[in-house]
Amino acid sequence: MQDGIKKGAAEAKLTGALETTAVRPTDHGPGSYFACVRQARPSAPAYSVFFDDDAYKGIQGSVIVEACEAQSWVPFS
Repeated sequence: MQDGIKKGAAEAKLTGALETTAVRPTDHGPGSYFACVRQARPSAPAYSVFFDDDAYKGIQGSVIVEACEAQSWVPFS
């Protein structure tokens, strides 16, 4: 999934250090699972990176139902 997060971050033109959340299931979007990603600063907008199993399916701006802002963020490496 790390490669998918890197690919999504590049598509969204996110630069510098990144933060992510835990992977969670979803019933909307282009995949069955997603993780939130943002640039490593609290005011940065969040994006949702979607997967089916470990296969990257796409990235989009986070929406309210995904609750990215309420999740615990950890540095992505």
